[in-house]
Amino acid sequence: MKTLSAQIASVSDRENLVFEIWYGGRQVAEISKEPNQDYAIEIFPAADGKSWHLDLSEFNALLNQGIKELERNG
Repeated sequence: MKTLSAQIASVSDRENLVFEIWYGGRQVAEISKEPNQDYAIEIFPAADGKSWHLDLSEFNALLNQGIKELERNG
């Protein structure tokens, strides 16, 4: 079974670092905190056009981790 993972990344279309959430080899979401804006999440479509089926507790933990990581690196 695939697992969720995450990483801090620097991407060209953002001023600040982002927190990427991955499921296997596919990016599920990206959390960002740009200057003068609140935290935002961008959720990407699944490759097969169907919906993602993720463990809610694990995904929620990564969302919280992402905010903490961005606070620390911001």
